[in-house]
Amino acid sequence: MLIRSTDLSWTRELGPADMITFDPETSVGVHTGRVAVNRLETLAGHDSVDRVEASRPLFRELNISRDDVRAGALHDTPTPVRGSGVVVAVVDSGIDYTHPNFRHDDGSSRLLFLWDQGARVWGDAWVPYGIDYTKADLDRALRTADPFTVVPHRDDEVGHGTHVAGIAAGNERAGGLYSGIAPDADLIVVALDGTAGVTLGSSARLADAVEYAVNQAAPRPVVVNISQGMNGGGHAGDTLLEQKLDELADRPGVVIVNSAGNERDWPTHAGGRIGAGESVTLELLVPAGNRQDDIVEIWFDGDDGITVAVQPPGNAVSRAAAPGQRLAFHTNAGNDVTIDSEQDSAGTGDTSVTVIITAGAADEIETGTWRIQLSADQVGDGRYDAWIERAPTGDGRREHSRFAHGSGDPSRTITIPGTARRIITVGSYVTRPRILTDASGLGRLSSFSSSGPTRLGARKPDLSAPGEVIVSARCGNSTMPFGPDPGHTALSGTSMAAPHVAGAAALVLSVRPDLTSEQVKQLLQVTARRDGASAGAPDDNWGAGRLDLAAAVAAARTARFPAVRDVEVDGAALVFGTDIPADSTVRCHTVRTRLAIGKTLATLAGAAAATRHRADLAGLGPGDYLCEIAVRGPDGLVTADDNGGRYYSITVPSGPVETWPPVPAAAVSRCG
Repeated sequence: MLIRSTDLSWTRELGPADMITFDPETSVGVHTGRVAVNRLETLAGHDSVDRVEASRPLFRELNISRDDVRAGALHDTPTPVRGSGVVVAVVDSGIDYTHPNFRHDDGSSRLLFLWDQGARVWGDAWVPYGIDYTKADLDRALRTADPFTVVPHRDDEVGHGTHVAGIAAGNERAGGLYSGIAPDADLIVVALDGTAGVTLGSSARLADAVEYAVNQAAPRPVVVNISQGMNGGGHAGDTLLEQKLDELADRPGVVIVNSAGNERDWPTHAGGRIGAGESVTLELLVPAGNRQDDIVEIWFDGDDGITVAVQPPGNAVSRAAAPGQRLAFHTNAGNDVTIDSEQDSAGTGDTSVTVIITAGAADEIETGTWRIQLSADQVGDGRYDAWIERAPTGDGRREHSRFAHGSGDPSRTITIPGTARRIITVGSYVTRPRILTDASGLGRLSSFSSSGPTRLGARKPDLSAPGEVIVSARCGNSTMPFGPDPGHTALSGTSMAAPHVAGAAALVLSVRPDLTSEQVKQLLQVTARRDGASAGAPDDNWGAGRLDLAAAVAAARTARFPAVRDVEVDGAALVFGTDIPADSTVRCHTVRTRLAIGKTLATLAGAAAATRHRADLAGLGPGDYLCEIAVRGPDGLVTADDNGGRYYSITVPSGPVETWPPVPAAAVSRCG
């Protein structure tokens, strides 16, 4: 599970079998752990605990592609840029650490650390579960005739993690054609504890994995690649997993890259608008043999009075759950249905309705068309979005439940944690056709590549990279067909697009190691190509356009991001400086989570460039406000300052506001 708290006093409520992972130096923020069910209510009610969130399962999401993103222009020069000095961390299914792509010329390992979360060993000096191996452990194994007797870690039968690592940082030291984007970077690998070939671990263990990679890489810059996702959550950066990743990505020298998801071809999202007095029916198609729970999450604005009812096949429509209500019933076929409507869900101010359909007393969920009926009483916004959470298919299921054609909507299909604000989310396009004799699709967006925007309308994905029929490293125990040789195979998906960008970010950090994830993102976006099929970018399909690695590295060498300095509170005003003339914007809200996901009660924007800035909140009315600063320099590059995730606090009293000392009006750019 994931827990957000204001201090660590809640840990005194833990029992001897509970296990919590946290940094004692950072008491405020998101932590992960395992807590007995009978203590959850006590934990959730503790004064220092803001929120408790269940962990969820995650699902998996070169030679031609390397040239397409212009990596060769950096690799093959008198002063090559190949990722030296940077760590690439791959959080995935594991790795074939014996593969030549991940070894130096002397045969030693390029991996600094390998954490196998699923190893049946209860922790060691570094990790709370599983076991981690150091470079010395791996080197010792590689010097033996059978390395796996020393380090018994293998990738899964697909070799997903091995393939992803090869794209990001494979070195092809054996003379192959499929070198990765950052072949001189060092590696950290975390093998998530999932079900082989089915899931890639859980959200809590992903949070642990990314924090482990960042801490182990320090003080060196690190890029973390995550090629997996899930549908459960508000798709606006509101899950505790996404907030944890955003906390880590706010550190200089830390970049997090995530695949956008492969949901565009799968009708797992439905959405639209509903008016007062109207009803909308969403049709859910349940296939035969469905023994796993079907979970549908529906989100809408907190000011909308929308009720939700369910009609199973051959049954009457159930009672409707109003916002804040929870209903449960049995179907004629013996299935169990729960409708749970939660107001201010996850602190967003919005309402989420979770519909859970289980087999109950029956062997499986009834096959056929299930109808979810939305009815609106009062409407402020009217936008609704529904997502089907993907279920593991390891029980022999051949397909998932999906929305019918008339209900499905391919927009807003970015998987979580790809809707997090600070991470870089990557879509996929075609550089190698699936049918070699048909080149008609070259350069086009992949049909499976998930589309944005987020639920609240923010632009995602951030950009796109090659992700279709990508040839990369194949693990020794893979069941996938090999080609062109046993050491390589071709896979497709945004899982393959993301490591192209992760490698690109490593090259950017190799010339500018102090940049944050958001700053690297901006450089990749402003230099992205918008030609051919991507000429309409930026949009919610391509993001900013197609990755141009050479242009991004060139821009990084000279880019100047404005720095925020000398922030002070002057009565009801926020006063601050910048090191270069910049435009300023201050976003304000009274609720932290809502500000974090992009909601504002006010945005106070400066009218002209200046080096001293003042945002006066007195006109907003009495209240305790949290503020985030954003400044834009002359070349359009933006620096955001949220005070290390704490935001800047300003109280606007009900009476007149006095300021002292006064700030000269001629010295500031007025906001609001």
